[in-house]
Amino acid sequence: MISLDTHLPIILIATPILLASLMVLLRKQPGIQKILSVSVSFVMFIVSILLLLQVWSGGIQAYEVGEWGKYGIVLVADLLSSGMVVLTSFVSFLALIYSLDYIEERSLSASYYPLFSLLVAGLNGSFLTGDIFNLFVFFEILLLSSCGLVIANEKGGVTKSSDKMEATFKYLVLNMLSSIVMLIAVASLYATTGTLNMADISVKLSAMSAAGTLPWHVFAIALMFVVVFGNKAAIFPLHYWLPDVHPTAPSPISAMLSGVLIKVGAYGMLRVFFLIFIDTLYIFKPVIIYLALATIVIGAISAVAQTDVKRLLAYSSVSQIGYVFLGIGFGSVYGLTAALVYLVNHAFAKSMLFLTSGGIIHHAGTRDMRKMGGMVDSAPLMSMMFLIGAMSIAGLPPMGGFIAKFQLFDAGITEKYYFEIAIALVFAVFTLFYMFRSMLLMFWGEKRDVNEHGEYSTHGTSPLIALPIIMLALGVVVFGLYAEPLIAFANATANQILDPQLYIDAVMTRVVR
Repeated sequence: MISLDTHLPIILIATPILLASLMVLLRKQPGIQKILSVSVSFVMFIVSILLLLQVWSGGIQAYEVGEWGKYGIVLVADLLSSGMVVLTSFVSFLALIYSLDYIEERSLSASYYPLFSLLVAGLNGSFLTGDIFNLFVFFEILLLSSCGLVIANEKGGVTKSSDKMEATFKYLVLNMLSSIVMLIAVASLYATTGTLNMADISVKLSAMSAAGTLPWHVFAIALMFVVVFGNKAAIFPLHYWLPDVHPTAPSPISAMLSGVLIKVGAYGMLRVFFLIFIDTLYIFKPVIIYLALATIVIGAISAVAQTDVKRLLAYSSVSQIGYVFLGIGFGSVYGLTAALVYLVNHAFAKSMLFLTSGGIIHHAGTRDMRKMGGMVDSAPLMSMMFLIGAMSIAGLPPMGGFIAKFQLFDAGITEKYYFEIAIALVFAVFTLFYMFRSMLLMFWGEKRDVNEHGEYSTHGTSPLIALPIIMLALGVVVFGLYAEPLIAFANATANQILDPQLYIDAVMTRVVR
């Protein structure tokens, strides 16, 4: 009898791919599509938790696809990858529920569900693959599926199709250039080591380094990966696609892009640099730190000037991912722990804020915060949810963002990065300013002129829209009031990342069937 426990990694990738194919066949059955997509998404969330528990209790899991040993594709589930899969599954499940009442029926019944399933497959595959070329393949799946989802139409038609097409074009071109860079980097690695297995590459590069024969072009390859992952994460100066794509995408897709997809860049940096390029970190840690600081500064300054609520949140995402990369750049156990805690809190808070902004936009009929005004009376739930998210992003207690920022700043001070922490702290004040300025513009102040801008809609507060927002808000509050389990998990993950031999042993010493 086949035990499903041993096949969890491939289930998390194969199931959404198969579901995407099925959704194409069921495109004339929208009711069945809805039920099936949400049901499978919930099952995937449960399976992801089972995988995480399996890794937590049994150690790193290596799964051979096709039984080709180190010459074939290997899926590897460690604490980092399995934790990211759980995060992806949870956010995608809530975003899918939200989509049921937010995306217009024509988009839902045409291509939305197949593309959404492919997006999830691409995310899970990126996190679980142990093969550097297949990381490239899953990045391409992510790119193509997310491009199709950005141009999906939401109910109400607030965003013009021409804006969606322009944003998608920028996103596609910049990421295609990034794909070319990644393909060159992967090919160069293969030419140097003769393998695409990440654990095997690590062993061979470490042997070269120990013998003093590490080729100089390995540093150039590592720099190319900084560009690739920096583009995925939208760090400066590779962030220009994000402020156009996130505002024009439907809000559930904005939540996926900001909450999970840009975290693929952070994951890639942690996986590749702390496993493969560990001997080059002494050069690249300062590079990562100063790119992170520039990202924090540019994102925060840009957010201050915004009047479009989703564009403000997009620039905020640029700034906030800089804090994650700052912790990665510290490179210590404490620094990586802080970065992971920050990553999870940002995923919850920013996903919630983008979903909340969708409800606000549907309620007000505009993305311009200057035309909203006084919505605290007509949309009290959205007002409360936005306040919770704003407090977390700004780093105010008792929200999870406070714990995340406190840990990051403490890690920097412990590692004696005083100048870097000073800059991060100054622009944390900017975050406080622009988040609460948006609160005042939208929910307080003078009520808008209904004769000029029209009456408010009640659609933005429907149960299918409100439920996912409340679920994420509860997570934000829980991470603030009871952060110990998350911190303990992040600490265990950071220790595992900084001991690559555990990953190498799990992959290289497994039994080849």
